[in-house]
Amino acid sequence: MKNLAKLFVITILLFYSCDKNEYEYPDLELTVNELKTYCETDGKLPCSEPLNHEGESVTVIGYYRISKLGYNLTGDTFIFYDAPEVGSINTEITILGDTKSVFDKISDFIRENSVGEHVKLRVSGTIVGHDLPTNGACSRGVFLEIDSSSAIRAD
Repeated sequence: MKNLAKLFVITILLFYSCDKNEYEYPDLELTVNELKTYCETDGKLPCSEPLNHEGESVTVIGYYRISKLGYNLTGDTFIFYDAPEVGSINTEITILGDTKSVFDKISDFIRENSVGEHVKLRVSGTIVGHDLPTNGACSRGVFLEIDSSSAIRAD
């Protein structure tokens, strides 16, 4: 009986000490355009005021645009579009973690799933706002932050 109790305790300890690498995707899925509307405060995005839902985790569905010169994935940000048409609403995604692994994953999706100059993706991250002053006016921009390549999936 004593050995059985020890075995039970060891099993529980092993279970809770195992590394769980599963990424939990947020339940809420929005297009880039819906993300902007979801974050508006009284129909506006005024500076210095927190966005509605700022700090929440969401999944955004949109398009990564492939440059005509190839896909240049550098830095720690990329632009994510609502639709594959030129001029569609977009947001910037900032990578807080390993940028190389994120861009490698996007590159793989481009090779496997691109349609013309775009690849449709699902990106899960945290909503953040930044003040964007322009021509004497100011509005709060809606951005997304991600921390790993597991935040990106093909659609």
